[in-house]
Amino acid sequence: MKPNTNANDIKPARTVAIMMAITVIGKLLGVLRERMQANEFGEATAEAIAFAQASFLPRSILDVMFAAAFSASFIPVFTMYMETKGKRAAFDLAALFISVVVVLTAGVAIVLIILARPVFIFSIGSDDVPYGTVFLGVSLLRYMLPLMVLSGLAFSFTGMLQSLGEFRIPAAMSTVSNAIILVYYFFFIDRFGIYGLAIAFLIGWGAQGIIQIPFLVKHKFRFRFRLDLKDPGLRQIGKLALPVMVSTWIVPINIAVNVRAVAGVGIAAIHFANTLFMIISGVFILSVTNVIFPKLSRHAANKDSAGFSDTVNGTLRVLLFLLLPLALGMMALSEQLVDLILGGGHFGYADVQITGMILSYFAIGVIGFGLFALLSRTCYAMMDGRTPVFAAVAAIVANAVLSFTLAPNMGVAGPALANAISQTLGAGILVVALTRKGILKWSVSTIGDIAKMIIIAFVMFWAVYVGLRQMTDMHVVLQVGISAAIGGVVYLGLAALVRIKEMNWVLKIILRK
Repeated sequence: MKPNTNANDIKPARTVAIMMAITVIGKLLGVLRERMQANEFGEATAEAIAFAQASFLPRSILDVMFAAAFSASFIPVFTMYMETKGKRAAFDLAALFISVVVVLTAGVAIVLIILARPVFIFSIGSDDVPYGTVFLGVSLLRYMLPLMVLSGLAFSFTGMLQSLGEFRIPAAMSTVSNAIILVYYFFFIDRFGIYGLAIAFLIGWGAQGIIQIPFLVKHKFRFRFRLDLKDPGLRQIGKLALPVMVSTWIVPINIAVNVRAVAGVGIAAIHFANTLFMIISGVFILSVTNVIFPKLSRHAANKDSAGFSDTVNGTLRVLLFLLLPLALGMMALSEQLVDLILGGGHFGYADVQITGMILSYFAIGVIGFGLFALLSRTCYAMMDGRTPVFAAVAAIVANAVLSFTLAPNMGVAGPALANAISQTLGAGILVVALTRKGILKWSVSTIGDIAKMIIIAFVMFWAVYVGLRQMTDMHVVLQVGISAAIGGVVYLGLAALVRIKEMNWVLKIILRK
């Protein structure tokens, strides 16, 4: 995604823009879903703690054990097959891969259903949790563990469609699942309660896979169950999968460690803040990296080193241009955002304050989170799993040490700050490694533009902060809306004034569109 205006660059940029628009709809529904959950159960109630942890565990276990294989290790090998062996061979590999995913996720889910109680108690990190909370959490966890199988199928289908150049339907997955959950909140929560909500989550995740099937059929994909563990393509995926799995452990393991570090206090607040962080940052980060990853894989398969390096460097600049104001904006408006999105019902002022504080510390790690997502995928496209593993392990260790060190004095803010520092550390290691390999190139103009981005982002932060202090008597909707408008005008205006390339590139794309 090199920052010029030729046709080859406009096309992926338009795809990113479309994905962002679709993703925003899904994220807005996700925000409404979180608001409904917060209003219904609050932050510190037994229902809030039990459901937050029971819904988090299957997704985090899936992330830790399999999610990397669904995308980061599958897409490069699948793309290589498409480029060198043809569509039929690639589809045969995909069918084998999906078969293995179903068997593995189902097996793990069954084991965890049997061990649900010790798993739930261990994840809470405290022996003082009331029996009723534990009983409810264990029951909900058993209901929701099949989510692993449904998620495995959905992400496998997503990897195939993205490799085939279809990004819109995968981007719409969260829209469908969140819409189903919201229908439950609006019409059925009073009748079927929290157990029905767990079933609604399962139905929503199942729908994520179902909506992708017609588009796979359109590409003439036919699934045939088979297990051949000696298949060379599957072995290539497996060889890359283990190191890739480790390198994607940062988010789920860091959150699990953060929860244990607070020992039962503020568990739901950490989950709420992390969900909002992922929703807000995911619009930009996932929209860009999901489009770029298959492109990087094609460059690598065709041994186009110049195109590969140009794509990485251009995308890194675009991400920094987007994420610097996002990080500082979230820090400035963290409490107002939480109040706007989650405030009301059982989610009171104290809940808003603690969740907002955690979100502000998480926001420090936005740049690290985004760069790690891009640069780890850069390594995967080159079939390099070792470098991201080293970066991930360093980040996880740093988070664990800092979480338990800072928690006694800073409370829930300590683990949140530790999380942000660890994300930044992991990204920094990848930046150094890829610079040494010659993939990242730091010209004088690039360094100068990044310095300009940082300066104008801080000017924007100051403008938002000062403006917000004048709006304390306004409704929170106006506070967030006006502050966001001020920040956007200041940042984009200054970016145009100092002639940052990404600003001109974005404007020309919009005008041409």
